[in-house]
Amino acid sequence: MTIESFDATLAHTNRVSPTTLEFQFVRNDAKPVLYLPGQFFRFTFDAEGESFERSYSIATHGQTPGSNSNLDLLISYVEGGKASEYLFKAEPGINCSAKGPFGNLLVPRALPRRLIMVATSVGIAPYLPMLTQLKPLLQNGSLNVELVFGVRSRQEFLYASMLQEYAASHPRFNLSVCYSRQKRSAEWTFERAGYVQSRLLEMELDPAGDHVLLCGNPAMIDATFSMLVAKGFGVSNVIREKYVFARETALVPPQKLSDEQKKLIAEKLLKFRKDP
Repeated sequence: MTIESFDATLAHTNRVSPTTLEFQFVRNDAKPVLYLPGQFFRFTFDAEGESFERSYSIATHGQTPGSNSNLDLLISYVEGGKASEYLFKAEPGINCSAKGPFGNLLVPRALPRRLIMVATSVGIAPYLPMLTQLKPLLQNGSLNVELVFGVRSRQEFLYASMLQEYAASHPRFNLSVCYSRQKRSAEWTFERAGYVQSRLLEMELDPAGDHVLLCGNPAMIDATFSMLVAKGFGVSNVIREKYVFARETALVPPQKLSDEQKKLIAEKLLKFRKDP
């Protein structure tokens, strides 16, 4: 798919949890946004005369990619994060530039027996546009899908109603939600207490028939990938995309070298030049 660069404007925002917002940007040239479900774009913002770049997956749901000029983003607030401080205070009308699409977190062309999609927090974003793509595959029996979603508590179970309705409408789609900081209740059978790795261990994992997508917290991805490798999986059937939450960090000024340090460096350089 062709990589494009274009400008976009924030149209509106929508709160989906106490700490998470949806941001809908629209291309200024009104052309359709072309991407494959699961891909991301790189966005450049200008704040107080300084430019900074962040990558966000397209989180559009209920629509076919390329059907409009929208770029829907799902972003959680990170204390001290430059993007958070800028976007969570932004009003509709701010501009940015976007470039993409990028990424290989995709439904594979050669369909596996089962697709396992694992996410934590806003790592659910790239899977949202996949729901439309998966509908015909689930309905005609071409594929079975497991969505394992890890959050800290029920309060952070993003898109709870939508995901439950989707699972109820598609028997081949199984939803599991894992709470890392809250016990499960007796109300919903798909709830689990603990981490996503525990839920995966309950499944009869099959490296020959399963294809796994991982998106979210880097620690979760590393731990889950190590577990899957121990069970016979590899880079061909486990695709990873880490969400890195950037915080502001103070720059450490370079230290001034002493005369002794300068002399030592000079001696090493001289020796290096003389050696054959």
